[in-house]
Amino acid sequence: MGQLDHKTAVITGGGTGIGRAIAKRFHGEGAYVTIAGRREEKLVETSREISPRGERILCVPADMTVEEDMEHLLAAAGEKMGGIDILVNNAGVMRFGKLDEIPPGDWDLMMKINAWGPWRLMVHVLPYMKKAGGGSIINISSIAGIKAFPGAGIYCASKAALQVISQIVAMEAALENIRVNCILPALVEDTELADPAVGEENVRQFWDKLRPLHPMGRSGKPADIADAALFFASEQSSWITGTLFNVDGGRHMATNRPAE
Repeated sequence: MGQLDHKTAVITGGGTGIGRAIAKRFHGEGAYVTIAGRREEKLVETSREISPRGERILCVPADMTVEEDMEHLLAAAGEKMGGIDILVNNAGVMRFGKLDEIPPGDWDLMMKINAWGPWRLMVHVLPYMKKAGGGSIINISSIAGIKAFPGAGIYCASKAALQVISQIVAMEAALENIRVNCILPALVEDTELADPAVGEENVRQFWDKLRPLHPMGRSGKPADIADAALFFASEQSSWITGTLFNVDGGRHMATNRPAE
């Protein structure tokens, strides 16, 4: 038996990186999985990798800045999978720049995708989870929400906002047996998050530079975050809500990188 047998899960940003790893982990534990993202080709690729015959998996192209897309995503998942037990808000963006130099539009972009989108999707999923008698919401945040990283101020602010919103929803939904927890990764390699910020051609150099800042001597991998997500999705965490859970190789204890 799998830890998520007969459970249904919706995962945003499910076509690549962390989202793909979580979808694969959940599916392997018996869950019915719906993956969402803006690039349909990535969703289809991931779906075929996880389940070549298309069993227990659904792809729904959706933009997490468009409320109608969120409603359609949950309606499709709820109808196809018979309800929604687990939501993973994984979709996110990162841009760099000093606060006195970064374009104001980057504030709108990061706040919209990293904080507003997860909030609205949580609002829309609550009725499904109440109907099911409970559920687990897992928000992929960042240690940037608890540390001040020079040159990443707006990203830090957006992740801090997500964490506070998550804890408020956790308080407000607790009596409905709906749990809300945040996973706070440090640098996770083999994802596309940093590509727009540093340039795809520079991303491996970026990983090499930051890797030694983790006390355990390595950056994270998507599977590390997937394992933590499985814990929060499963009954092993049935009495845990409102947590900010560092999955970061000890990075939250380390000195911030210097301003550049």
